[in-house]
Amino acid sequence: ALSGLFAELVEECLQDEGVADSSVRTTGKSSMLAFARDELASHSRSYERLLKQRVRSLITDWCGADDVFDCDGRLCLQNLRLFIENEEYNLDSASFKTQESEERLEVEIIGPVRTSQIFIEVGQDKCDAAVTLQMAEAMSWKSTEIILDLLFRGDKAFNDWGAMLLSKQVRMLQNLYCGLVLDSTKAGATPINTASILKQFERINQAVSILQLEKPSDWLAFSYQVGESYDTNLTVEEIQKVMRLRVDFSEDAIMKVCS
Repeated sequence: ALSGLFAELVEECLQDEGVADSSVRTTGKSSMLAFARDELASHSRSYERLLKQRVRSLITDWCGADDVFDCDGRLCLQNLRLFIENEEYNLDSASFKTQESEERLEVEIIGPVRTSQIFIEVGQDKCDAAVTLQMAEAMSWKSTEIILDLLFRGDKAFNDWGAMLLSKQVRMLQNLYCGLVLDSTKAGATPINTASILKQFERINQAVSILQLEKPSDWLAFSYQVGESYDTNLTVEEIQKVMRLRVDFSEDAIMKVCS
């Protein structure tokens, strides 16, 4: 982290030197400063890579990640997987009203994450802002991949009520992880941008949008892409898999959109 700061200071020094004396070239000094800047930038990148590796390890140990599909639900991400796997999404209005209750979702899906070791450590002010953001990003990515993996298996059945339920569940998770970062910001400090967390939800939000369509052909009316790259967009094959989860979408209608 200090390497990044020092690299910025060296860069400013180089710029000031160029402005102050454009006629006399102090090549040796400039070369040393440029070398120092590059070395510091390299150290900063190494720190960021190490931080990401360590965060992934903590997520695995404290929340369950790599073994999430062979679990007993004791850890919060394992619990999320079991919750979504057992949740019913082919609902009538009465069932929807019961299942979308915030009290129920808080207890069964949000509570286990909120009381996880990660949230406890952050709540005790043991992590700086950069580390907290990395943790929230990693948990967001893993949470969305868990849900998408279950959707792509093709075992779930959705109608419009079920799509609304999943939309609310995803939104609550998104707010939870953004809240983890925002709540950890100290008084007087510059608020942290949560755009990197929202980016982790782009693929699952796209899947939810598909499930909420009135008919498959409505997808053709979308003139924008949810994400900015391949990594944040569903593939045509994945879109097809999601559409097939809707009990009222015919195969012919889906193929006309996805062919």
